[in-house]
Amino acid sequence: MTGIYRVVVLIALIALALTCYLAGSQTGAVTFFVAGGLLETAFWFGLFRKSTNRTIS
Repeated sequence: MTGIYRVVVLIALIALALTCYLAGSQTGAVTFFVAGGLLETAFWFGLFRKSTNRTIS
């Protein structure tokens, strides 16, 4: 995955997580909190994922 694509995906994940948290706090729906937690977990795993270095031969 290219660097810019990875950044865009991570920004989208955290934005969706925040949206779910806000929707859950306004409506009191537990489903939104769970979805927000899952999206935030995906964000943190994507942020700290080890990058593979390609060797040029």
